[in-house]
Amino acid sequence: MPIYEYQCMKCGTRSEFLVRSSDTDDLRCKDCGSAELYKLMSAPNFSLSSSGPTVPESGGCCGAPGSCGSPGSCCSH
Repeated sequence: MPIYEYQCMKCGTRSEFLVRSSDTDDLRCKDCGSAELYKLMSAPNFSLSSSGPTVPESGGCCGAPGSCGSPGSCCSH
């Protein structure tokens, strides 16, 4: 089952839920209990290269995903 991120329209809390697309009627805000949730568009956790899709490495030299010195990395070591 995929993980979806929702934002509560009442209190603004963002929460992640592991749900089937048919089970969204029972979702409630984890903070205030409201059923008024808006599904957010989440960024995918992969990148495309000329050789095909790749999953980012975790724990580069600065502890952030990706390799240090690569485009979009946290540092240039």
